[in-house]
Amino acid sequence: MAMRRFVTGLFAMLVLGACLAPFPLAAATRSSTKQFGEPKPDEALVYLIREKRFQGGGRTMFVFADEQFLGALDNDSYTFAYLPPGKHLLWLNWAKINTEIELEAGKTYYFAIWGSFDALDEGSGQAYLKGIEAFATPEPKEVEKSVEHIRERYGKATASAAKKPQDAPHASNLDRRAKHIAEWPKVDLAAYSRLCLEPFAMADPRAGDRKQEYLVESAPQRLAKLLVDDLGAGVFSEVLQVGTCEPAGGRLVLRARITQYKPGSETARFMLAGAGSAQIEITVTLVDAESSQQLVGFEAKGLWAWGGAAGASVGISDLEKNVAYEISSYLKQSRGIALPELAE
Repeated sequence: MAMRRFVTGLFAMLVLGACLAPFPLAAATRSSTKQFGEPKPDEALVYLIREKRFQGGGRTMFVFADEQFLGALDNDSYTFAYLPPGKHLLWLNWAKINTEIELEAGKTYYFAIWGSFDALDEGSGQAYLKGIEAFATPEPKEVEKSVEHIRERYGKATASAAKKPQDAPHASNLDRRAKHIAEWPKVDLAAYSRLCLEPFAMADPRAGDRKQEYLVESAPQRLAKLLVDDLGAGVFSEVLQVGTCEPAGGRLVLRARITQYKPGSETARFMLAGAGSAQIEITVTLVDAESSQQLVGFEAKGLWAWGGAAGASVGISDLEKNVAYEISSYLKQSRGIALPELAE
């Protein structure tokens, strides 16, 4: 038994070394004393946040806006920058990871960055900053390196951004998403032109015990934002987010309870399939606002328990995007709106 534990531990160390060896060691200056920006009337304040991840954790991330270097981020760190109002291209030294944004003066923006730039609501942004370990500033050699990145990769980033469809869904594996939606009960929502979202409720009895508390406490607001973003314009003439929806004709109420929210562990999944699984379950109820009659109820679920590199590459944020996409797609289909990305 002791020999088995030794071999297992040795194997894990070798795999870990193999996973991280190709990447340079973290280089940005990290400070446990966090710093925060003050909003300015003529500029936008932008927070750039990199969560702690197992895969690629030793690789430094360079962040740019157009041809301006904003900062270098190591694992579990953040920085902030000021940008003039207007349109900008945010991109990484990994040029295919980019997003086009439009900023307003005096406003504060939050982005969680890894395989994409994920815009966070104010509550989630503040929660992330509380949960992230360090404030990062670039070393002089990184500032010098950034000049090289801009010269060699800015063109690649702009070309990549130009090829991206503006309405591309955030979800992954759309065929599976479509199968899940097809299993939910059918309902005709053609009579409802307005949607009212009541605050999502965290109803996981073990939520207080989950690690990565910053993710758990901000999940309700974040999931609601993802849903609204995925709906876009044109599905409902009005989307309200209020504490309690007032009775009114033609108004649909959506109530959601998060009954399971488990961030899991990327490291555990890398080491062993099934260990440290990420899981999310949301019970959704649609109600006629005027009569208070329930129209339909269903459960959106997501689970990720793969092992190895695949297990470490996907996490709770991906499950959030998938279930939000499924719920928004269900609403669209129930309103009689076709989904081009799901067309045969």
